[in-house]
Amino acid sequence: MSQQKSRLGLAALALSLSLTPALASGQAPSLRSLASARGLLLGGAISGELFNADNPDEAATVNREYNAVVAENAMKMRAIANSPDPDNYLFATADAMVASAQKNGQTVRGHTLVWHDSAPAWVYEIKQKAAMRAAMTQYITTVVKHFGNRINIWDVVNEAISDGPGNPLRNNNPFTVAGPDFIALAFRTAHAANPAAKLYYNDYSVEGLNGKSDAMYTLVKELLAGGVPISGVGFQAHLDTNFSVKDSGMLANLQRFRDLGLDVQLTEVDVQMVGSGSDEEKLARQAQVYGELLSTCLAVKCSAFMMWGVSDRISWRAGGKPLVFDDEYAKKPAYGALLRVLQTAGK
Repeated sequence: MSQQKSRLGLAALALSLSLTPALASGQAPSLRSLASARGLLLGGAISGELFNADNPDEAATVNREYNAVVAENAMKMRAIANSPDPDNYLFATADAMVASAQKNGQTVRGHTLVWHDSAPAWVYEIKQKAAMRAAMTQYITTVVKHFGNRINIWDVVNEAISDGPGNPLRNNNPFTVAGPDFIALAFRTAHAANPAAKLYYNDYSVEGLNGKSDAMYTLVKELLAGGVPISGVGFQAHLDTNFSVKDSGMLANLQRFRDLGLDVQLTEVDVQMVGSGSDEEKLARQAQVYGELLSTCLAVKCSAFMMWGVSDRISWRAGGKPLVFDDEYAKKPAYGALLRVLQTAGK
């Protein structure tokens, strides 16, 4: 980033945060404008970088290109609940992100209420079923009610299915102390706290037809049969340029969940560049995968296409340059691929 951009400082940040989704006459379309016209949520994960006055490109890009945002880490349990006392829950960063989204007309996805990898130490200390059920109920109720109708989409349970043979539920998940119905408990509790919210199960490596997606299909089908208030399934889509949308059976996989009456969202999309070849070839392949992912999403009438970050520079997979904006927030070929799909798919 140039020194000139850095000198823009707080004034530029304030200007970028006040951007509206409206397009000036003759202005080139954005991902945001085209997605909004389709009724599709399209956006990505945000972090504290959104408020970095030395990097105004972050907020400017988010508010120009995204009609939806999700907190990368600020709404995870470890970020909010360092202690079991709800009077000491830490909401400041998440509240600031929600306030920014509201100011800019963006929908917020809540991520995530129950995830083994974000559980603070005090959760692991709970060994009694009744105590864990009480802790889960208190935490979910407190958080969902805190945000109220400011957040009407929640990843309720994240990554509960094992990668091991047969894909059972994880055995390293502290929430299993609550009993085999801990997932159902989480959904019922979130629904009671905000009956208007849409509630999702979210996981990775389930994009195509495979053992893990079969296990997820069985799980959500059982939840539905039990009357659990689940609205949909989130497919994370942390992928690389070797991924084949066609060969994975992704379209058929997403459609079988839709056929259950569930909504489908791609929730954490990033496609890192791998393998041999020139940078141009890798960028072209990355663009192809992004375009096919969005086309498949639209083909099953998904409601959201969310990327896990904004620019390559601050991605959690920065080494693989996985996003549609490069280190300097320039649009990559993958951006153009998404734009073309939004302009042409279904027409």
